[in-house]
Amino acid sequence: MDFQERLSRDLVYHPVTWFYAGGIAARIRALQASQHWPRARLLAHQTERLRALVRHATRSVPAYRTLAEGDAGPVTDVADVARLPFVLKTDIQSRAADFLSRDRLGSLRRKTTGGSTGVPVTIWKTRGSMLHELAATWRGYGWAGVGPGERQARFWGVPFVARDRGKTRLIDTVCNRRRLSAFAFGPADMDRYGEDLRRFRPRYFYGYVSMLTAFAEHVRQRGGSAWPDLRCVITTSEVLGEAQRALLAETFGVPVYNEYGCGELGTIAHECERGGLHVNDENLLLEVLDGQRPCAPGETGELVVTELNNYAMPLIRYRTGDFGAIAAAPCPCGRALTVLEKVHGRAYDFVTTRDGRRFHGEFIMYIFEEAKRLDLGIEQFQVEQRGHDDFLIRIVPGRGYDERARQLVRTRIQGRFDPTARVEFAEVASIARERSGKLRLIIGYRGDAG
Repeated sequence: MDFQERLSRDLVYHPVTWFYAGGIAARIRALQASQHWPRARLLAHQTERLRALVRHATRSVPAYRTLAEGDAGPVTDVADVARLPFVLKTDIQSRAADFLSRDRLGSLRRKTTGGSTGVPVTIWKTRGSMLHELAATWRGYGWAGVGPGERQARFWGVPFVARDRGKTRLIDTVCNRRRLSAFAFGPADMDRYGEDLRRFRPRYFYGYVSMLTAFAEHVRQRGGSAWPDLRCVITTSEVLGEAQRALLAETFGVPVYNEYGCGELGTIAHECERGGLHVNDENLLLEVLDGQRPCAPGETGELVVTELNNYAMPLIRYRTGDFGAIAAAPCPCGRALTVLEKVHGRAYDFVTTRDGRRFHGEFIMYIFEEAKRLDLGIEQFQVEQRGHDDFLIRIVPGRGYDERARQLVRTRIQGRFDPTARVEFAEVASIARERSGKLRLIIGYRGDAG
């Protein structure tokens, strides 16, 4: 870490984070210690946090009042969570007020997801739960060899609304990172990004798998480039295949680390230096289920998560819509944290213009996140690009859905993507999943590729 990065960490990031969430350095140190606890101690910690969360929820959160101990039975072990009902994204979307605690819990933080499984949701979090979430993220990044204040190249989306773009620029400044827009990703854009990054000298790349892969392919086509300060690549939001991992490692000459999470819960698991994708067990209770049945180690099922720290809007047995398995063998790194494997879900296509410009699928996600904030009645969606200038938008309509919603989507696609694009809408009762169980929301056009 050089002098400028230390200034960024000590004089910008830590003070701002303390105001937003609390003293993060001490919490990171605590997690660095607890990752080496024996498994029995981790389970005891989870049980204690779960019991406290359920007591709070049954007393002060309307959606959970029916879970009084007389109904569900006392929670004395993490296995007792199986007696509690599931929470779905649609529950939060349609009955958000019922999931808010009636207690005064201080200043709350709002998080609106991009709707990666088709149902954008808004979550309210306590300052303390945000601290736990951020600290777990930085512990995971520490396994990759980077920390707060170090320069990050962020391959990510950019909000459409000017006010949100201003907020994003401020956050990027606080975090000492340079954002590369997923919504402008043609060859000329990537040439410009490469020049900018060589000046910025990032310590690590972070972002969508597909976007990082596209940038790596472009760099190779241009004859490669040296990245003397780069230590690692951290991928997120999409499934990381072995071929993609190899391409990134070979192109940039650094190790590749994967991250798994979702907007409502924050990061769920991070890859360590030995390749294990470790769950943040101190913050979360993870179940892998086939319907109601717990899956055996190595068996794929839906990932169901209980977030143990957020008392403002508790998420108990939250169905993520993603699929994965718990590893049968411990990680050779020696950490007792749960190890995830075979994580499936949320692989977005690019959408591509006739002249070859590519837009990451998050381009579409930002449109529907905006529709969610405006309460335009879109319950769920799927976007299929049938031709370079032809889109079919499948909508599960909710209360208030009308021409305003269609006009917003049409205007955003035509204004940002192609002014001549044909945008057709189909109202449907539900969005069908693929045979794998994944819900594919962005179906890019591959006509020219056969």
